[in-house]
Amino acid sequence: MKKRIEILVLLVFLFLVISCQTEEEDTFQDELLVENNEDIKVLEDINTFDFRKSSAFLHCSRYPIPQGFKVLYYTNTPTCEPNYSTLYLGLYNSAIIVPIGQPIISSAGAGCDDNYCIWIVGNDFESNAYVDIRTKTGSSIIGTYRGANRVQYVNSQGQDVITLRLNSALERNEFASRGLRIWVVNPEARKWGDGRTVRRPYTPGDVDPIDPDDCNPICP
Repeated sequence: MKKRIEILVLLVFLFLVISCQTEEEDTFQDELLVENNEDIKVLEDINTFDFRKSSAFLHCSRYPIPQGFKVLYYTNTPTCEPNYSTLYLGLYNSAIIVPIGQPIISSAGAGCDDNYCIWIVGNDFESNAYVDIRTKTGSSIIGTYRGANRVQYVNSQGQDVITLRLNSALERNEFASRGLRIWVVNPEARKWGDGRTVRRPYTPGDVDPIDPDDCNPICP
């Protein structure tokens, strides 16, 4: 009888050891997946992401990613109840998702020596992406830059970049006063990034100096 109890205790102990090892190995594999896959991005602090500047939205892990969307970042947030059976990658209870094919503008500003150029940095720009420009308050397109009228490349951080020089007097005047609203358009996906307001900063020697403000030269 004593021998049977010892054998039973030993079997229970072995079962617990194997279970712990399996759980640790699964967690380790998930961590490796996050570390080694360049397409997987993790946002440690969700408060640093401004949803107002993007069409992205938060999606809880208890629901599958809807068709036509992709994950921009994996993250954890109190907004989503923890459901350990459906965590993304076994680690994250939520994800920030965006429509597939939609260009994402992360930053933009004025450039060139005279500050009459515009640079745009983001992700998912198609190779033939173009830029539509509107005034800050109008709905009509006052300028379109495509093909040889803009320069497009990928920077050392793997981000898409478009630069252009404003051509018309109307665009330059608006840029130097109220600012311009810019959109990056993916023609094949037929989708566009959210408009971003960019304003030319004051340059020494300008006849009409622009009063500095909190968002000069890049407005949200």
